[in-house]
Amino acid sequence: MTIPLSDVAASTSGDLPQLFSGDLRPYPGIPDDWSEAKRQLAVNILFDVSHSFPHMRTETDPDADVEDFWEDAARLSAAWYATNGSRLVAKAPGTAETPWTADEMSRRLGPVDRVEDGGRHAVDKLVGHPLVRKYGGRGMLLGSIGGDPATDIITWMVARHRKFGVERAIVKATALKGGIWSIKLDLDPTVVEERLLEALGWDYVRLEGLADAVFVQDQLELAYEYRLFVVDGEVISGAGCIEEFTPLDRNIDDGSFDTRVRKWRGPLASYGRDATPSPVEYRIGTVAELVKFGRKVASEHGGTVVIDVAFDGGTRGNAHRDSGHPVVIELNTLPNSGLYASNPWLVAEKLMTATDRGYLL
Repeated sequence: MTIPLSDVAASTSGDLPQLFSGDLRPYPGIPDDWSEAKRQLAVNILFDVSHSFPHMRTETDPDADVEDFWEDAARLSAAWYATNGSRLVAKAPGTAETPWTADEMSRRLGPVDRVEDGGRHAVDKLVGHPLVRKYGGRGMLLGSIGGDPATDIITWMVARHRKFGVERAIVKATALKGGIWSIKLDLDPTVVEERLLEALGWDYVRLEGLADAVFVQDQLELAYEYRLFVVDGEVISGAGCIEEFTPLDRNIDDGSFDTRVRKWRGPLASYGRDATPSPVEYRIGTVAELVKFGRKVASEHGGTVVIDVAFDGGTRGNAHRDSGHPVVIELNTLPNSGLYASNPWLVAEKLMTATDRGYLL
């Protein structure tokens, strides 16, 4: 039997948290095939949400996206937990004591409203971060489509193919909600330009000639992608990049670091060989090595951030595993990062006393 939700969801009241333009996503209910432990966690999350935001109400929608709703709800639950029902007071560094409400904490966990965060076309300030360049294990360029040859990504991609034999490149719009495309390279710039136009469509026209509008990088075979949540330079929690998982799927026995991963996440990771994601598997040693690597990167960063790491599957640095050396995929802010099977409650708790809160209202 699906458990109805009576105290959560869509309201447009201005004093509610800006989750997806002010609305909690439609409630899908608690599926019958969930384990007893997962169902109980869901009930606990609903309890937190109903008490923290009592004016949000909705009916059960059996067609609603399960992962979308429960990730949002977990964020709100974590905010409520960390703020102790909005009664806890946190001292901001260098300022007088300032109360953090559950609403403010939910914004730090994100995702925030697009307008609040600078709009749909705001530039991702972490794209091409120095730590990505240092530990990325690949060539990359922040540039434009056309314009100055020194920053033209078409010229750059042709040169990478000619000099280093790079077969494919990843092109990413630097806007926060921009697209990402895989482009097969060629020695002929006209061919590369045609492939870029075919892949980007209208975005090609919109971005052409704009400085720093696109970020291009060699495409690697990224194996066992893993997301790390960092507060003040300390890795607090982590989970494999498994789209169908939310914090409700967290393996309690694993502690703060879920040990399930999949080798190939999809076509961008598996170099176009197969669009089907690999099966989910437990790999304690793989996760341990990625977390160890991530801790080094997090310590160098020193702040609050989300770091995606993986193994470069195209290298063979260790005969005892079927993937190569670890690399940094990208850095993101907390509001711009999915949770997967991580522990947002622990992350929120750490944020309460953090020097770098990760996202400021």
